[in-house]
Amino acid sequence: MAFTHPMFRYFLLALAPQTWAPATSEVLKFSEDFRAIAQHVRIPPASAETDETELLLSVRRWFEGSTSGGWILVIDNADNEADFFADDSPIAKFIPQGINGTLIITTRSRQVALQLRCEMIETSLKDKEKEDVPAILDSVDHLPLAVIGSAAYMFENGTPPSSYLAILQENEERMKSLLSYPFYGIQREARAKSILSTYFVTFDQIRQQMPLAADLLRVMAFFNHQNIPEELLAQCIPERMEHSANFRCAIGKPSGFSLVKRDKYGKKFYQLDRLAQLSLQAYLPTKELNQGRTTALKVISRLFPQPQDGPRGIDPAYIPHALAATRDSTDPIAEELGFCVALHLLDIRSYDSAEIQFRGCTALREECKE
Repeated sequence: MAFTHPMFRYFLLALAPQTWAPATSEVLKFSEDFRAIAQHVRIPPASAETDETELLLSVRRWFEGSTSGGWILVIDNADNEADFFADDSPIAKFIPQGINGTLIITTRSRQVALQLRCEMIETSLKDKEKEDVPAILDSVDHLPLAVIGSAAYMFENGTPPSSYLAILQENEERMKSLLSYPFYGIQREARAKSILSTYFVTFDQIRQQMPLAADLLRVMAFFNHQNIPEELLAQCIPERMEHSANFRCAIGKPSGFSLVKRDKYGKKFYQLDRLAQLSLQAYLPTKELNQGRTTALKVISRLFPQPQDGPRGIDPAYIPHALAATRDSTDPIAEELGFCVALHLLDIRSYDSAEIQFRGCTALREECKE
């Protein structure tokens, strides 16, 4: 149904209530209404049955184009999730977006409302729960898509912000699990995406455009994501970064995609985006993950003196990266490196940390014997 106004055109699409009609009726009603809109705005009709999809896409393009002017499109009774979020989602791909108009969706389905990113009229967050929201935003680096994905998880599973934050902070694996939770958006024609998987396209591009940069990222996945010394990165692939120009190209490529940032105060330290690091660990095949961890362990091991060499000064900047690389690793190099870190902590009189590290080395040694 279409209405005219000096400044806007109003269009009402009333989908059949799900409880009153077969599952296909909503799609048929949507198609009929879009055909009526096409006729109203003089879009040429489909010449054959096979052109149905093209006609509906033409209507969407008209809405999104500059000739449509101001418009308001109301989709009423959007209650059937399958119409919007199945792998072959029959309606979502035709829904227009853009700055020219306003899309209003009415639904009784909480899932549909969330997935279509509808604005909820009511909120139920208590004051204490609101206090956890900034911490969640910090945890996902304020990335818009990550915020949407986090909200999707909380709404769909009835999880309050405090519980979601607790899971995020529990450990790295739990955080990766949460950020891998799939969610949909308007016009998602194929499968749902997760927060982490949105980085995969970027990783593919880097791998194709500059393999050296991809290899460097593979090693960085096992360092602490903050304050990574430049000299540590330069030694990751020494045979291929003999010249400083090669290193600049290798670090410049992920920097261009905002995955890596240099310390803003000019010091030779770099920072890998936290979500990008978790995404790398989910993206890389097991073989490449093992290669990356092994390389990280070898690089850091070269910077630590062996026990028989006696005490020697170690740059404190390397400690967080040694701890990160050895975490959850059963590689013999990790055991040796962990022991060297423990001795260093003992030398600087950090006794509690040294004890924890020694206990970890002992547990790893026992695990390797079994």
